[in-house]
Amino acid sequence: MSEVRPFRGFRFNEPLEPLLAGPYDVIAPEERDRLAEQPHSIVHLTLPPGESEARDYELAARTLKRWIRERVLSPDSKECLYVLEETTEDGRVRKGFIANVRLADYSERVILPHERTMRGPKQDRLLLTREVRANLEPLFFLYEDRENRLGEIWTRQERAAAVAECTGPDGTRLRMWADSDPSRIALVREHLRERSLIIADGHHRYETMVAYRDECRREAGRDAGPAEFVMAYLVNAFDPGSKVQAIHRVLRGSTADPIEVARSCGFECESGPSAETGDDLVRALAPRAGSECAFILVESGGRTTLVRRPRDKQLDVEVLHSELLPPLGGELSFDARPNRLLDTCRSGGAALGILLNPIAPEVLFRVVQAGAILPQKSTYFAPKIPTGLVLRSFDAG
Repeated sequence: MSEVRPFRGFRFNEPLEPLLAGPYDVIAPEERDRLAEQPHSIVHLTLPPGESEARDYELAARTLKRWIRERVLSPDSKECLYVLEETTEDGRVRKGFIANVRLADYSERVILPHERTMRGPKQDRLLLTREVRANLEPLFFLYEDRENRLGEIWTRQERAAAVAECTGPDGTRLRMWADSDPSRIALVREHLRERSLIIADGHHRYETMVAYRDECRREAGRDAGPAEFVMAYLVNAFDPGSKVQAIHRVLRGSTADPIEVARSCGFECESGPSAETGDDLVRALAPRAGSECAFILVESGGRTTLVRRPRDKQLDVEVLHSELLPPLGGELSFDARPNRLLDTCRSGGAALGILLNPIAPEVLFRVVQAGAILPQKSTYFAPKIPTGLVLRSFDAG
């Protein structure tokens, strides 16, 4: 099924911390301008000047070529798997590795999506990819390894010297190794050969790369070569350091009475828990996850209501989008930060906030392998993978 390969990555030849950034789609324009004050910041490549679909993509391509020529970026001498250890500020440790992964159409059931996408972001990334001929930031894939067999391999790797050690943009401590050992690489490839992979983060970029691959195939009249693969970060979904969080919903503008809507959908409604923070509300909601479909509604001004009903086969996020959101109306947006959502609602900046429980990894694998596609922004995998640790040039394979 899935095919994983090492590759010769390009890495920066100077301290990384000022150069790294979060994924392109979580960087606000003002943050992009601040990061771009560093002449070698990765945002000069991932977010060239201009608006989406009208950026100066050629400038990004010229910048990448110049950085390679001037040895701002240099390739590793051997093909490697790039093993990454992330330690969050709360002490959680997640381990994974960056590799080349062969692209596959969704119909092949090798690489599995779990949420819907939109056209706009895909077109922007396709225009960039055509010019730079590189993967500038890794996609994020999950694999299933309940016995954590690959974790034992990475433990042995830790005896070697790390090629990078720094703090990421979100405060996560990062250590990365470039592993070129043929025996370890063979074990990893063999372990994943019979497994499918789930896209955790990067659906738009994955579909962009499939479209780019197909373009290259048509132009060449054959295999697309380097464009048959994409750079991705692979993590065991059942690693204790992995964490799936919910992305909560925010409604602005005119909305229907949320209590009436919830009751019409068969939910029992009761006063919400007293809480100082959004995180407190999420913790209070968590015990409901096993047996109930439950949400906490936060109205403008801050009043909270717990709505709940017995769980059926649908996931909470599916119930939310199919039953509650349509009659509620309003303008929908998303927020992965419960504290910010609560503050927004308390200050009157939104008509309604809806807090929900996250999807457990075993549930995510079950529903996705069964072919389900969830609503957009159904999951948030923390921490986000920083961009700039390693790049993959198609011209270097």
